[in-house]
Amino acid sequence: MMQEKHLKSIFTFKKTAIFGSGLGIILILLGQFASGYNTAYFLTALGFGILAGSVVNYLFGTFLSLMEELTGSRKNGPKVAATSKNLYLVK
Repeated sequence: MMQEKHLKSIFTFKKTAIFGSGLGIILILLGQFASGYNTAYFLTALGFGILAGSVVNYLFGTFLSLMEELTGSRKNGPKVAATSKNLYLVK
């Protein structure tokens, strides 16, 4: 199970992703259905950009938290073999 500090960082990224997704969807709908404002679908493109950015932000936060948890559990787990300064010739 994940530790509390890893869950806090996931929730932070989740909150920003929810805010960005909501803003992106509102801009997409506003750009598509607003009457009298049609300058090459600028609001629609901006909405899709914000929506895609919030998804990437959420995925980045998820992977970052998973990597922190993995490296934190490695400290108590089995040790990785250290490299030696000796060079060996393998034929």
